[in-house]
Amino acid sequence: MGVQFDSGETVYLRHLQRQQIGLIFPFQAVAGHEDAVLLWAPAGTQGWHFNMTDGRGMAQTPLPEWSASPRVPVPHTVDHGVLSWHPYGRDYSIRWFFRPDGTFYRWYANLEAPAVTWRAGDLAGLDTTDWDLDVVIEPDRGWRWKDEEEFVARLAMPDSYWVDDEERVRRAGKEVIALAEAGAFPFDGTWCDFRPDPDWPPLPLDLPAGWDRAR
Repeated sequence: MGVQFDSGETVYLRHLQRQQIGLIFPFQAVAGHEDAVLLWAPAGTQGWHFNMTDGRGMAQTPLPEWSASPRVPVPHTVDHGVLSWHPYGRDYSIRWFFRPDGTFYRWYANLEAPAVTWRAGDLAGLDTTDWDLDVVIEPDRGWRWKDEEEFVARLAMPDSYWVDDEERVRRAGKEVIALAEAGAFPFDGTWCDFRPDPDWPPLPLDLPAGWDRAR
C-alpha cells in the first residue's frame, strides 16, 4: 500500500523520463481504495508537457537530443474528463474518458511502471514512467494498440530511451487485452457512470512549489 490520499485532494501525476520530467498533470483523489490509487480530472483541466526550450515537442525532436537536453513546462488542457486507476504493483493504469456532459466513451490503458505515491508537506503526487505503447479499448471492448511504431523506433536507441524491456511492456498490454476481451474488471462497466463529488475544490491552475522534487 502506498500513501493514502484524502478525498478531493490534489494529486500530481508525474511521468518521468530517466532523470527528467515529461509530464505533470493534476488530479483529484477519489478515496477508499487500498489496492490502487483512483484519480479524477474534469474536462478543461490544465497540465504541463515538458518541451524543448525552442518549443519542440518529443515528436519533433531526435530522441538522443530529447533525452540529453533541459526542457521547460508548457501548459496543455484536456477536453474530456479522466478517471485514472493505478493499481499498485501493476505495469499499467486504466483511464475512463468522459465527454464534457459526463458520458463515458472509451477506456485507455497506459502501459507504465508501477505507481509510486509520495507526499512532501502539503504536496502529494504519484510518479511513474510512461512506456509509450498503449491500448485503446472501445465501449464494445474492441481494442487496438496505440503508438506502436514510435515505441519500436525508440527501442532501437537504448542509450537515450527510458524503456529497456520490450517484452515486459507487451506482456502488460496483453494482460489488459485479455481482461477487455473477457469483459472483466476494469472493463465490466464499473465506474462508467462515475460522477465526482460536487463539493471538491477546483484544481489549481499553476505548477506548485516543489513540483520538481527528486523521484
